[in-house]
Amino acid sequence: MEVKIGIEELREKKIMVCTPMYGGMCSGLYSKACADLSTLATKYQMDLKYFYLFNESLIPRARNYLVDEFIRDENYTHLMFIDADIHFDPNDVLTLAALDKDIIGGPYPKKCIAWEKVRTAVDAGLSDEDPTVLENYTGDYVFNPVENTHKIKVTEPVDVLEIGTGFMMIKRKVFTDFKEAYPQFAYTPDHNRSENFKGDR
Repeated sequence: MEVKIGIEELREKKIMVCTPMYGGMCSGLYSKACADLSTLATKYQMDLKYFYLFNESLIPRARNYLVDEFIRDENYTHLMFIDADIHFDPNDVLTLAALDKDIIGGPYPKKCIAWEKVRTAVDAGLSDEDPTVLENYTGDYVFNPVENTHKIKVTEPVDVLEIGTGFMMIKRKVFTDFKEAYPQFAYTPDHNRSENFKGDR
C-alpha cells in the first residue's frame, strides 16, 4: 500500500512499540524487523521507543500492563502492539501511522495450515507447474470483515468486526476517551515485583 505523508507530519507521530515477551524470548525475524524499524525511524528523525514485558504468561494482562506503561509516558502519541513472533515490514508500521485511524491493524497468518485450501488449489491444478505456489494457499488470517463485505482491496483499509492484536496501532486518544467514558474499568496492576506493579494506583 502506497501512502503519501509529509516528513514533518510523520515526525509528529511518536510511536511506542510494545511487545509481550513471555520468557524474554522472541523470533529472529521479529528482532531483525525491529532493528530495521529503528533504522527507518532514525533516517526520518522519528521518535520511536520499545517496551517489552517479560514473563507474563497471561497475554490479556500483559497487554493491559503495556497500555498502562504507554499511558504513563505522555511523550508518545501511538501505541504499536507487535507480538514477539511476528515478522513485519517496518514500512508497514509507518503506513499504519500515516493512515491516521484511531485503531488500525495489519492481518497476519494464524499458526496453522488450512489444508482444505491447499487441497482446493491442488484440485484446481494451480500447482501443476510450480508446487511452491501452494504456500500462497496455506493460511488463514487473523481478522473478520464486517458483514456483507464481498471484496477486499489489499491496498485500502477495510472495516472489521475484529482483528488480532499482534500487529495493531492505537492512538492515545482511544485510551483517554475510554477512561473518561468508563472510569470504573480503570486498570490497576496487581503485581508487586516491579516499581509499577504496586497495585496502589
